[in-house]
Amino acid sequence: MTASCAISHHRVEGFDALTAETGPLALTLIPALGGKISSLRDARSGREWLWRHPRLPYRRLPHGSSYVRDADTGGWDECFPSVSACAYPSPPWPGAAIQDHGELWSQPAELTVDEGGGAVWLGTAWPGVALPYRFERTLRLSAGSAAILCQYRVTNLGDAPLDWIWSAHPLIAIEPGMRVELPPGHYHRNIARPAGLGAAPLDPLPGPESRVALKIWSHPLAEGWARVTAADGALHMRWDARELPQAALWMNLGNDAGDGGAPFYNMGLEPCIGAQDSLADAVTEHKIYASLGPGESRSWRLEVELVAPAAEP
Repeated sequence: MTASCAISHHRVEGFDALTAETGPLALTLIPALGGKISSLRDARSGREWLWRHPRLPYRRLPHGSSYVRDADTGGWDECFPSVSACAYPSPPWPGAAIQDHGELWSQPAELTVDEGGGAVWLGTAWPGVALPYRFERTLRLSAGSAAILCQYRVTNLGDAPLDWIWSAHPLIAIEPGMRVELPPGHYHRNIARPAGLGAAPLDPLPGPESRVALKIWSHPLAEGWARVTAADGALHMRWDARELPQAALWMNLGNDAGDGGAPFYNMGLEPCIGAQDSLADAVTEHKIYASLGPGESRSWRLEVELVAPAAEP
């Protein structure tokens, strides 16, 4: 008899949610909150890998809202076609307003669920708001596996070239002493507090008393991987650097909180396409971004695996 994933439908803070359990892991998705992955838990250790804001409730917000101030609740969101708010820089839509952290998180995602052969596919899709596109993400989970295959596709539905950048935005629940590793390459410091802090990741992670905030972004990489290692397991990411060329890292080690409360202690581990956070800067300053002609599509894949302690080298 073929093993299968267990699918359950329930409510999370008043929103419809779906949880897929493979045995080693459990993943929870909330379609109405931009397709947010609200939980990624290793069932073997009980570790929850995604950070959750301790004070900010889940809520639907209108397009144009501030993600940092009003919607930085944690979990895994997708940032497209920009990460920071900016004016679209290219014709024929110059000046079109792109909201903070992109256009996906503030709209309900279309959800499809398919099952078969011991696997489940959770499909989410979003239409463009300021720009004409369709963005799609499909998560493939298999019974008995601790890995998730994330498959992405964006299609330009307009009659002119579409410029964009993308970043996965999983906020990781961290603790002092964890190790964070990225592939070798050239990294640029975008934000750092205190100002004298260098661009290298802090390894092992210090505690929240360090009051450090650091954002680094890579130039195109030769290797596609990243990992976070804890005492009771690890989270590994793998991708093909030819189709997903960059990575970024956001560390908030007791320095910032968008709601004005106690500073957060979390980290964003962010494979990405394009330079830094602003699409406008990526196009006009850094010249590192993606573009699609009318009717064209681009696809890429990202694998996430939760590794048990016994499997660590």
